[in-house]
Amino acid sequence: MIFNQRGYMTTSMNDIIKETGIQKGGIYRHFKDKDQLMIEAFQFSVQIMQQHFVSMVEPCKNTKEKLNVFVEAFFDLSRNKPIVGGCPIFNAATEMDDLEGNTLIDYIDQAMDELKALLSNIIHKGLQSKELKEVVNPDEASIFIISTLEGALILYKLKKDEQIITSVHHHLNHYFSTIFYERQ
Repeated sequence: MIFNQRGYMTTSMNDIIKETGIQKGGIYRHFKDKDQLMIEAFQFSVQIMQQHFVSMVEPCKNTKEKLNVFVEAFFDLSRNKPIVGGCPIFNAATEMDDLEGNTLIDYIDQAMDELKALLSNIIHKGLQSKELKEVVNPDEASIFIISTLEGALILYKLKKDEQIITSVHHHLNHYFSTIFYERQ
């Protein structure tokens, strides 16, 4: 979807009809307007991404494995998995960043909070199980990790250089090694 400076979707109904194969009446039978279509498309993309993260992280046995798999699941977005185009939260936030009052802003904010909560919960459980050092703040660590990953995705999108992903992965692994207790 494409948005104008006021945050309104500028993708035409003809573009949507062409892409979906659904006639205008069929679209309006399911969505009251283009704003509702935009919101539901965003929520659907975020739901697919969140399900991907959860399905990858849930089977992991410990915090270190969960954090590494979280990073891998995030980098799947650079490979257009499980959805095309990268992180839908970042993409929408970039499009809507200066559009106070746009109806999508609250949905973007909520989606980012949910992503941060998923990661914070992993870190919090790592603290409870004494895998992580007590100085680790789950919220701060989550912001750092997500910001690093989102930055890597945008650089990768711009440069199409796999070394960016490799480098960020390496540095996050180093960061992880500083927050875990060493096990003998």
